[in-house]
Amino acid sequence: MFVPDSPIELPNGRLVCGAHQLVICPMCTVDYSFMDEILDDNSEFEDQDGSDEATADDDIPKNSSASVGSVIPTKFHPLWTSDTPESLFPPGLGYDAMPIVRRFIHRTETTRLLIYTDGACLNNGGANPRAGCSFVFKNSAPEIGEPGYIRFRLENQGPTGKVHQQTSNRAELRAVIAALRFRSWLGEGFSNLVIATDSEYVVEGATSWVRGWLRRDWRTRMGAPIKNRDLWECLLGDIAQLNDEGLQVEFWRIPRDWNKEADSHAKHAASGEPQGPFMNQTGLLV
Repeated sequence: MFVPDSPIELPNGRLVCGAHQLVICPMCTVDYSFMDEILDDNSEFEDQDGSDEATADDDIPKNSSASVGSVIPTKFHPLWTSDTPESLFPPGLGYDAMPIVRRFIHRTETTRLLIYTDGACLNNGGANPRAGCSFVFKNSAPEIGEPGYIRFRLENQGPTGKVHQQTSNRAELRAVIAALRFRSWLGEGFSNLVIATDSEYVVEGATSWVRGWLRRDWRTRMGAPIKNRDLWECLLGDIAQLNDEGLQVEFWRIPRDWNKEADSHAKHAASGEPQGPFMNQTGLLV
């Protein structure tokens, strides 16, 4: 039976799954190998400046796209440590959309919504890995046959058309990209979108580590290429475009126990049929 994992930090700073003490665990569908890259290089932590503010133009390499990295997303910090996604973003109605939509809306800031995302990979790190992605954007209504989630098998191809091995980290990133592109959230009347995920790789990568990656043109200080660059550039490009249009994206790292629905859907999706080309998930009247 699948059990959500709570990672253990070793004395050297690396993470392993709590249940089996593995860096890449096919049973827990997690992959903490990204910590090896971060800690061996030790540059992502050195590059942090202690703030979540957008990076200055001088931090962007001259050969980088003007949009990729022009906006570094911030972390979402609840006012009270006791706040959970369920308590702070209860199911609500978005009246600025036509027709009215059901979303997870901030209890006092009605222009801020939350989406849960997750990715999983069966046989992670082994032969024939199979990854799935999901995001939950509203509470489901079984009585009217209206699901509040999207789940899909991770494509074999990335956004550039290149084939990549399937991993849980790619699935985590892909789920966020799919959530951002699913609807015109700004058109529904929202100006802030909070991505709730249990992935340290996604949250720290998007809000902190990426600063160093951009300055070194997507390489570690030791010169090794950053993994999943295609998805990172896709994600940052989308965030910059949405920011220009008026929608700010924030990331909230939550415990895995708070992300059970998205986690379950991602694991289910990983068992689906393989997909080839990178395709957008789009919603109409959902």
